Amino acid sequence: MLHRVLKQVVIYFFIVIFLLVMLFAVGILWPAQNVDAIKNERSIAIINTSVLDIAAGVILPNQTVLIANKKIQFVGSLPDSAISDDAIRIDGRNNFLMPSLWDMHTHIYKITPLLDLPLYIRYGVTNVRDMTSCPKANDPFAACPEDFKRWTEQANNNQLVGPRVQGITSWYLNGPGIHDQIQGLPEFFGAANTQQAREFVRYYADKVDAIKVYNNISRESYFALVDEAKKVGIDVVGHRPLAISAIEAAQHQKSIEHARFILHESFAGSAELRESATQGLWREDRRRMLDEHDPQMANAIFTAMKNSGTWYVPTHLTRRVDAYGDDPLILEDPALRYLHPLMKWQWLEDVNKVINEAPSPQERQTYRDFYHKGLELTGAAHRAGVKVLVGTDYIVAGITVHNELEQLVMAGLSAVDALRAATVLPAEYFGLQKEYGGVVAGMKADLILLNKNPFEDIRNTQSIEAVIFNGNLYDRKKLDEISDTVEKRARSWSIACKILWEFIKNPAGY
Repeated sequence: MLHRVLKQVVIYFFIVIFLLVMLFAVGILWPAQNVDAIKNERSIAIINTSVLDIAAGVILPNQTVLIANKKIQFVGSLPDSAISDDAIRIDGRNNFLMPSLWDMHTHIYKITPLLDLPLYIRYGVTNVRDMTSCPKANDPFAACPEDFKRWTEQANNNQLVGPRVQGITSWYLNGPGIHDQIQGLPEFFGAANTQQAREFVRYYADKVDAIKVYNNISRESYFALVDEAKKVGIDVVGHRPLAISAIEAAQHQKSIEHARFILHESFAGSAELRESATQGLWREDRRRMLDEHDPQMANAIFTAMKNSGTWYVPTHLTRRVDAYGDDPLILEDPALRYLHPLMKWQWLEDVNKVINEAPSPQERQTYRDFYHKGLELTGAAHRAGVKVLVGTDYIVAGITVHNELEQLVMAGLSAVDALRAATVLPAEYFGLQKEYGGVVAGMKADLILLNKNPFEDIRNTQSIEAVIFNGNLYDRKKLDEISDTVEKRARSWSIACKILWEFIKNPAGY
């Protein structure tokens, strides 16, 4: 009797396992709902619209904009008879036309095309600077340089709904300890000495446009790295390493990310804090940084950044999560509707880790004060002449660029200056001023048509009537289709199967 029961249990167990495996296989093979790219063969005429000249900070009323062959062909006054009969005509009255947006600190993962990549176009973000490519081939999580190049080519050829990736950055160099996190990396990824730091640069020299430095690289390795990068002609970007002063970093990096480094480097204990990092004893006392903040030290950082032409990407949304991660402001953010549960679970792990490290009401208030002080210092940096760029470093694509614009206005930038940080200045950063950043004849036809004026209220950047990417019109109906599709993907069991299958095929050894 017992034998028969055990036999049945075993049979049922294997049947369940078989059915689960089959269901998993079906999920992998089940076609994902796609968003087809638009390809307009006809020219586009936007008639009698108000053009936002963001560089000059003025509005040009009653303009007609002609678009053909992926470029803006004409901007100005034009009689109706001069517009081709077969052109797509858009009545631009009561609308505002502006150049599309950039996100200068993204993380597009290997699985992002399965999830929310089209959201960039949905929210008028047509170019991005991604900040981490894969540490080794076949990584299931981090996209590789060849992925970025392929996606950009597909976007340019109307085969993919997604942004161009402008500039490719290496895997981040964080000093010894990386081999404990990821197996199978070359020894020099630890940058344990100057030779390894130089090797890291040479390894990436023909693959990327910039080397990303992170918190824990040593002083010796850092200075060897920036020297080698200069020799091979690639930029150094990323965090201000903890053992390096902000002024030193400003002298060697093209960009510094995240507002917190200014607070780290502008109080009486800054030198002591840097020294503790070299000994592996780093500990942030945020309350002390706030209470002992020295505006003169901060101004010295701003002067060094301005004089060196170092770009500043504050990513205030990330500090807002640190400050309000236990608040409905974050946990009930409408943008999270676009987030797949697997990605949300991973993100909440990071959010909860910060909260658990500082759970008391006093500690939570310190985090909030720290975030608000960071906003204040970004405003001061801007007034001091530091060039500020919009970068989100956030888990949801596209829409968060508009949220970061709001953060910059909260920091004290005008709406026009915030818009420059997402349009004109990113183009300048890459030396692409002749192609992007304006509504000007000869530039790429990457545009946003709004029904409200963002010069009056920065939140009006979200009043999108249409997006033109690469000369192709994504009208309101198509934009809504993108939103709906990404929301469906965020609830899809088959997408979960596909994500898990990527990790099973290519275990990274994280």
